[in-house]
Amino acid sequence: MKILAIGAHYDDIEIGCGGTLLKHIEKGDEVHFAITSSDEFRTGIPGERLYEQTASLDMMGVKERILNLFSYREEVHNIIGELDKIHPDTIFTQFEFDTHQDHRRAFIIGQAVGRKRDITTLFYDSGAAYNFNPNMFSIINFQSKLKLLKCYKTQIDCGAVNLDILKKKDAYWASLITDIANSFAEGFVVRKMKWRL
Repeated sequence: MKILAIGAHYDDIEIGCGGTLLKHIEKGDEVHFAITSSDEFRTGIPGERLYEQTASLDMMGVKERILNLFSYREEVHNIIGELDKIHPDTIFTQFEFDTHQDHRRAFIIGQAVGRKRDITTLFYDSGAAYNFNPNMFSIINFQSKLKLLKCYKTQIDCGAVNLDILKKKDAYWASLITDIANSFAEGFVVRKMKWRL
């Protein structure tokens, strides 16, 4: 499978679907990453944040790094056109109801790229969504996800990434689908899905 993970900022993807992407990579799927506001500077120096993203990708074991970077100033339709060229089977992107304007923009981009009939589009919460009620869940290895999250030291230090809250949230999602102790899951909203057996 060809997977496209879209996030507004460098840590959004790992927060929302990092554990699930690790499963795809382990399975041998081709995973592409797109950061739609890579030059956003209010929460840290873009160069430092790119370094953290690179460290996370290295830890994921991505054999060939496929990282697409876009400016927050870039026209949405140009970004959509570039991402259309990837021809993904599945898209992970941010949820539409979000308090951050960059996250809402990433949602618009992801939904547009996922407009084609044969693309499954899953929406995730990267910490600022509201009215997020997942209807699909993925059991994950939280310790592996935690290693990815710890790459984002600048965001942990400034309080933008709270590891304790993320752990509790993923434990809660797991409690909805399993009674196995110490389980963790990522939650997604899916509106269109192509079932594959």
